[in-house]
Amino acid sequence: MIMANETPTNDPVASSANDGSSTSPASPVEEARIIEEVVTKPAPALPHTPEELQKESATITNILKDVKLPERQEYDGSGKLPEKPKESRVFDTMLGVSVNRIHVPDEPLSESVKISEVTSVAGEKNVAPGESTGKTVGENIASSIVFPLRTLKDDLQRIVREKKISLVRAVALEGEKKYAEGDVAERGQIKEVHSRRVFRILFAIFIFSILGTAAFFGVYVIVQERSGIPKQESETSILFSENTFSLPVEKNTPLEIKRLVAQVRTDKGATLGSITHFVPTNQEENADGVSTERFLTLEEFFNAMGTRASADLFRALSSKFFFGTYTVDETAPIFVIPVLSYERAFAGMLAWEQTMNADLAPTFTRVSDQVQGVGGLPDRRRFEDVVMRNYDVRVLKNDAGVIELYYSFPTRRLLIIGENVYSFTEILSRLRAGRKL
Repeated sequence: MIMANETPTNDPVASSANDGSSTSPASPVEEARIIEEVVTKPAPALPHTPEELQKESATITNILKDVKLPERQEYDGSGKLPEKPKESRVFDTMLGVSVNRIHVPDEPLSESVKISEVTSVAGEKNVAPGESTGKTVGENIASSIVFPLRTLKDDLQRIVREKKISLVRAVALEGEKKYAEGDVAERGQIKEVHSRRVFRILFAIFIFSILGTAAFFGVYVIVQERSGIPKQESETSILFSENTFSLPVEKNTPLEIKRLVAQVRTDKGATLGSITHFVPTNQEENADGVSTERFLTLEEFFNAMGTRASADLFRALSSKFFFGTYTVDETAPIFVIPVLSYERAFAGMLAWEQTMNADLAPTFTRVSDQVQGVGGLPDRRRFEDVVMRNYDVRVLKNDAGVIELYYSFPTRRLLIIGENVYSFTEILSRLRAGRKL
């Protein structure tokens, strides 16, 4: 401390007052010391004239402009100033409510502080001055700022109080609820994905089925157009064949029909070991004048070729028949005819042996009617009995002993007429495969 009767040698305040010029502010400690010296220093005699008072006032004003006076603080003599107390701040923690900044000092407020001096929350009524609320100032401030927030803890406590269950049970129920909701949503998504996948699979199967059916129908139509055979023929076929062709007979003479049938044997396009089916047809007009193609019966076909088979034979045989060729080392003709009466059919075939070879030529290879007999005399060529594949067969041989024509009844319901012995074996195999033998 500097005594009042001492006069400092270096007084920046006095020099500033005398010079009328400003100086740089000193440190807080130095400023405190200077202010204390000024305060404790005896005041000089005040001037008495108005001019002196005005001049002195201007000087003091200039000094106060340039000097920043620090706040008054207690100095404990340790050389350090106590830290400036920090302002307490209140932050807005409520949603949707605007709160003005409120300064709450560190020191407790006195009871004389009026609640109306504190800025209240927007929309809340202010407390009138002097009105008692029954709460302390801090509680009123907190109640005016803090809005109760609903939390999971509060909900659990309410459930425990109202439904009389334990806290652990309440937490477990809440977890099960969340799990059930997630499980239901997941099952819904899985079901939706599964339904979409099933729909796509069914739609693809439907499309492929339509395309496959259309493709098969197109192939079938093309094959039928190339063969020229109506659709009903596939159902009446007695023997399986690789190819089927139409054989239009029309109103040709027997010689022309025989030549047409003979051309069948010259076809070299058949595959080795295959059977080709030829269907004799005739064009007719119905009652509406539309031309249709009709299948010929066995009797109509044999009569068209000029055969001399008896009427009893035709009555003993079915009107449906199979005529075709078997391709092996040569193209050989074959007939497969269902039998209605075995005894009558066998008797009719024995009677037809006399002219059978001549009637079926040139479809079948023609063999001379006479053969050299005993003593070199000519004799009539006759059919002989042989056994082929354990079946009795009637055969007609040429001069070299080669079979040129044969017929057989492998069952009492079928008659086979052929030329090549290998065709007989193939026909039997296909009949067994079709369970017709």
